[in-house]
Amino acid sequence: MNILKIGFVLFFFFLTGCMSKERVYEGVYEGLKQREQIVNPSNEPESQKLPSYDAYKREREKVLKEKK
Repeated sequence: MNILKIGFVLFFFFLTGCMSKERVYEGVYEGLKQREQIVNPSNEPESQKLPSYDAYKREREKVLKEKK
């Protein structure tokens, strides 16, 4: 079991070295979004579901600029 965990961590670090940091963040965000939809399915309309990574990033940058 521990070897599997170590292998996963090494694989993750290998992937982060091959991809840009932004692509890794997008992959993690989209993966967590899909997991949330599977674990907690809802009947909400499409417009109320979690935004795409690009929409999330734009909104986050807007909020950070307003705080300054």
